[in-house]
Amino acid sequence: MAQRTRTRLIGLGAALAVVLSVVGVTVVRADPNPNLAPVTAAELLASTVRASAQPVSISGEVTTRVDLGLPQLPASLGGSDGSVSALLGSQRYKVWRSPEGLRVANILELGEQTLIANRTEAWWWQSDGMQAEHLVYADLGGLGSASDGEHGAWFGPGQDPSSAQRRFDPSAMAPLALAALAPYADVTVDGTARVAGRAAYELVLTPTSSETLIGTLAVAVDAETRLPLRLQVTAKGAAEPSIELGFTSVSFDAIDPSVFAFTPPTGARISSPEPPKGHDADHAMGAMPSPTVRTFGSGFGARVAVRLDGPLPAEAAAVLPYAGPLASVLPVDAGGRTWLLFGFVSLDTLRGDADRLA
Repeated sequence: MAQRTRTRLIGLGAALAVVLSVVGVTVVRADPNPNLAPVTAAELLASTVRASAQPVSISGEVTTRVDLGLPQLPASLGGSDGSVSALLGSQRYKVWRSPEGLRVANILELGEQTLIANRTEAWWWQSDGMQAEHLVYADLGGLGSASDGEHGAWFGPGQDPSSAQRRFDPSAMAPLALAALAPYADVTVDGTARVAGRAAYELVLTPTSSETLIGTLAVAVDAETRLPLRLQVTAKGAAEPSIELGFTSVSFDAIDPSVFAFTPPTGARISSPEPPKGHDADHAMGAMPSPTVRTFGSGFGARVAVRLDGPLPAEAAAVLPYAGPLASVLPVDAGGRTWLLFGFVSLDTLRGDADRLA
């Protein structure tokens, strides 16, 4: 129970937190692109990485559009009531992030799903059904404290949340990912734009790999703060992005710490993980055995093969193999074991890798 709840909170948090900096679908066409001082791609990339390493307060409204060509997913795989469905299609969010915590609200037509995390606890709230999940880090043996190294959950007791955000918050990690991917792409500054009413540079990465399905990865970088405001990922040969995430309004003002507190309304159903014991505690602390993993290629053309302990669940097997505009997933039986291969490449490329598994 503890591991399931912890995994769900982290998974849902990571899924929703992707909107925190790499978002902003709407660019007002009537507003001309701003005239900004020239900057080289190397200078813009470096300043974006530096900005991400500093404590940041950022809040605003976010819209996302994700079209990955996925089939209808069952709920057990993150379908209609899961974390995957919170990203697909067009979605609207309100976000707050500061060194004091994180709050992400998915604004639905008839309700709201909200993740709230601060220095001592995390909540996952669903207005539909009046359900709340509550995680107190001390209940998991201090999970997330500084002594846990890289095995922490969200924030630990007394820990500065900004350090944990850099590990689990995709928005804070986005500039670092850009720096890691830059050696595998041609990096250019492709003019300017206005995102959420702010002047921004367009930083574009064009992968050099002939195997990847990704054509370009474009990030609108705020000219003043050098923080990402929008991400667009476009497949090779496509006219429109498959992934488009961006702020439609944004503020860098200080955020009242009370924003990161939550009190469930009267009548809400509240569930909490049980403190782990023995073997379960080892799992909660990250002491699970590492799966067998093999990698092929590098950069945007990298592929990963994970050997599973058993056969794929029937729900997963029903929707695989998957071939989307940006990535593919292929299950393979090799050496009497089941492997799962995935990457930003075609299924044919994965099939070639399958012949190398044993």
